[in-house]
Amino acid sequence: MDGLYANIPVIEICNKNGWKYLITFKPGSMPEVFREYESLRDHVFKDNYREYNEGKVRQVFRWAEDVLHYKEAEQSCGIVNVLECVETVTRNKKTKTTNFVWLTNFGIDVLNERHQEIAGGGRLRWKIENEGFNVQKNGDYDLEHAYCKDSIAIKNFYYLLQIAHIISQLMEKGSLLVKEIKKVYGSIKNFSRKLLESLRWELLSLQELQNELSKPFQIRLDTS
Repeated sequence: MDGLYANIPVIEICNKNGWKYLITFKPGSMPEVFREYESLRDHVFKDNYREYNEGKVRQVFRWAEDVLHYKEAEQSCGIVNVLECVETVTRNKKTKTTNFVWLTNFGIDVLNERHQEIAGGGRLRWKIENEGFNVQKNGDYDLEHAYCKDSIAIKNFYYLLQIAHIISQLMEKGSLLVKEIKKVYGSIKNFSRKLLESLRWELLSLQELQNELSKPFQIRLDTS
């Protein structure tokens, strides 16, 4: 989950439903807990350290268990573990270092060597963000545009947006049209704009639409 969900109520909901979670953890999300983690990491759990080197990627893992046991109004979010990964990537003589930190209720047992596995799961959120929501916000889908204040209308708009995005991904990943589209229009985005204009100015009759939809076709996905 996104760092916005690093809070007690969300953790309580996960525990109540028996859900495992990985939540992006930043200093501003839960400041006291983050400071407590840093203190535990540097003193109590200073031996919780693992380093992995794979080609041009170096990952250093630090972690602390049982960081938080919060109780308020007879409710408890239970035990919270924190996993940190400092990743250094060297390519073309340039080095980039990124720091990742997660709240989790996964048991981070050093004997199981699960650090890379857990961190890999946490980083999938960025893939969802960058290839999903980010595209919908900045890829001409206008997700952030305030069309109205009617919650039902907003939901309907987002359903249609999701359908459009799915169709677009099928076209981009499929082998049916992508080569011809790029040859004629230069890019998928140019094709999409042309398609939008055709929908604005050319009206298909119901019969014509039914005739087109009655023809069998197949989209084969290209994973190369």
